[in-house]
Amino acid sequence: MSVASPQTPDTAEILDVLGPRIQFITAVSDNDDDYCVIRGILPAGAVVPLHSHAERETFYVLEGEIEGFCEDRWSTLRIGDTFDVPSGLKHAWRNTSGASASTLIVVPTRLGRFLREIGHPAETAGIPTPADVQRFQELALAYGYWLGSPADNTAVGISLS
Repeated sequence: MSVASPQTPDTAEILDVLGPRIQFITAVSDNDDDYCVIRGILPAGAVVPLHSHAERETFYVLEGEIEGFCEDRWSTLRIGDTFDVPSGLKHAWRNTSGASASTLIVVPTRLGRFLREIGHPAETAGIPTPADVQRFQELALAYGYWLGSPADNTAVGISLS
């Protein structure tokens, strides 16, 4: 039997994931049947390019305003809004507001492990290098995730330059 272990966001490490930042609220286990809770921070102007994965994700906006793309349209999300992304659905994020936004994210631990693996301590992060992007692409491929091409992203209104 596992014993619950308290963890507070103030003591959890913040990781940079090529611009957006994450902070694990719960531990990431090795059991794919578990889930984890993450605080996501999307700085003003940041994007999460078009992608998909087998894991379902649920986002709850805590602060600010962001736009989420799902299926064929963008939706504006504000404090208290929920954005549920079913398994395999292509989706993306962008923060076109002038302020940072934060979300509470619930994901299966497999996706949590991927995010932890690609993240870097926020205090050491800078502009992503070509090597950072290549490592991200290689890990996404290893996990079986689909990443939109530059043309795919342009088609939905995301510039990757």
